[in-house]
Amino acid sequence: MSSGAPARTGGRTGSTGTTDYVALARELAPRFAERAAAHDADSSFPHENLAELVASGYTAMTVPKEHGGAGASLAELCRAQRILAAGCASTAFSVNMHVHGLAMIANLGGESTARACRQVAEGAVIAGGFSEPGVGGNWWHPTTKAEPVEGGYVLNGRKGFFTGFPGATHLFLSAATTDDRGLPQPMAFLIPKPERGVRVTAEWDAAGMRATGSHSLALEDLFVDEESSIGERGTLPLLFMNGVHWAWCSFASCFVGIARGALEHVVATQRKRVISVIGKPNAHLPGIQFRVAEMATKLATAEAYLEAAIHADHENVDPLGHYIDMSVMKFTVTRLAHEVVTLAMQVQGGSGLASADPLQRMYRDVVAGLLVPPAGDVVLEWAGKQALDVPLFAEPRWAG
Repeated sequence: MSSGAPARTGGRTGSTGTTDYVALARELAPRFAERAAAHDADSSFPHENLAELVASGYTAMTVPKEHGGAGASLAELCRAQRILAAGCASTAFSVNMHVHGLAMIANLGGESTARACRQVAEGAVIAGGFSEPGVGGNWWHPTTKAEPVEGGYVLNGRKGFFTGFPGATHLFLSAATTDDRGLPQPMAFLIPKPERGVRVTAEWDAAGMRATGSHSLALEDLFVDEESSIGERGTLPLLFMNGVHWAWCSFASCFVGIARGALEHVVATQRKRVISVIGKPNAHLPGIQFRVAEMATKLATAEAYLEAAIHADHENVDPLGHYIDMSVMKFTVTRLAHEVVTLAMQVQGGSGLASADPLQRMYRDVVAGLLVPPAGDVVLEWAGKQALDVPLFAEPRWAG
């Protein structure tokens, strides 16, 4: 484990002695909310929030029981992430890279899983690096090169949107080597954050999710040892497809949490804000009532779709079909969350744009849900082709 990671002190425990991560999220979220405005204004990474997440045991929630962890279910992870995102979306989005990344690694089993779980139990924090310029969300086709050398590989390439990088002790990376036919073999690696071989090319400075530290990186002659590989050569696509429910359900939960926070904020505000012409709170205006009802309906729809995805069968599935189904869910749920917060801005009016109102931050943060790859048009194309029994990857795309 890299130095500087705080020791875990344990979380909130239920009657069985296990950590209740939903209760823990409820405890942490208000403190994170108090710090959110300052981190958003400065585009600074919330190191103190991450330290609390590690010390409380939150970051170890997806360590399986067979490796000494709590083995939190997907449902518990998603409920906790919704609560955390309502307090500080950037913190929830950043730690999501860690908790879902570990869950996907754990899904593989083997020595790489055991090693990763030991590291996390000791306080390691994982940031994932799969987005690359020009890849377009097709993460199973990395352009980063992995050249085999004695004892491991040398990696060269570029990574974008490396969320959580400032607070990470370990990096979850993708790259591709080639087989004896010259065909790419996508791979994944989990390595301690190195002192050499990784360079920040652009610090994160964006309209939304400003405190996520989603820097752009260059990997320059980065040596990774053989033991750092996750799974076998060429199995990266299956890692994504078989474990995508951990990723897309938890990601969607972050944006549902933002939408829930926006609805609750607007309801509280409009019940207090008095309009002089009627001498009553704005909550008595039919227009406000209609929009709040529409927000609640869209949010309930998003939550229902998300819950159905969380509790679906994730074991006996066709990997590609599973990936598409979960991607359609993420696309739909994040779009509904965006619509909820957009309606919230209409209800709140011009004051919602003021920097003192957290709604403007929610409005900027929720947009990121629409942009998390794969892109919406690609997801809909996949889903349509799947439904119509048209080959998904035929080239040109209209062939087949």
